[in-house]
Amino acid sequence: MNEPTEIKYSLDENEEPYFAATHIDGVQGLNKADLDNDFIDVNKKIAKLEVLVKDQQKIIEDNKKTVELHEKTLSDMVGDTGWIEFQVPPSMKNKAVSSGFKCAIREVRAGNNLIGNYFVVRSIRLNVSEITGSSMQIAQLPTGFITDNQSFMARQHGHSHPITIECKKDGSVTAFVHPDDQNKTNWVYQEFTWLE
Repeated sequence: MNEPTEIKYSLDENEEPYFAATHIDGVQGLNKADLDNDFIDVNKKIAKLEVLVKDQQKIIEDNKKTVELHEKTLSDMVGDTGWIEFQVPPSMKNKAVSSGFKCAIREVRAGNNLIGNYFVVRSIRLNVSEITGSSMQIAQLPTGFITDNQSFMARQHGHSHPITIECKKDGSVTAFVHPDDQNKTNWVYQEFTWLE
């Protein structure tokens, strides 16, 4: 049987094993190109990992921004203001039917500007009395509620002609009374809805 060969090392002045430096060209079987490979060089590996981590962090941040944009886009896809009262002279307001609904406006929205397709349903409830003369401003809506002028026919009781209600872009709401009913005290109790 062959016994293993004992390897002896030179000792330094402290009697410790000493390993002499050797140039790569002096070692047979080693390929210098393999040693320059950055997968062997630890520092280069760490640098590559740091770049990869930074790239992943950027992707995560971009994805986070995308998610936030989607959440913002979707969070206001459907909106409903509920009924909001508006300005009507106190002597006329909510007095056509005292136990009925109050004068109010409402906006229900589906979609938004970010997705490009949306629609708005707007409604107005009128419960107004003491309408006299041929035309009379009966209310003032908030600016911006009316995008395009709207006009409706409002019914009273069966012995009177309908009253034309006009809502203008400036927010004014006017009642136009038929000539046969101009000398009477008229009223409106009705809800109107339109799509924009």
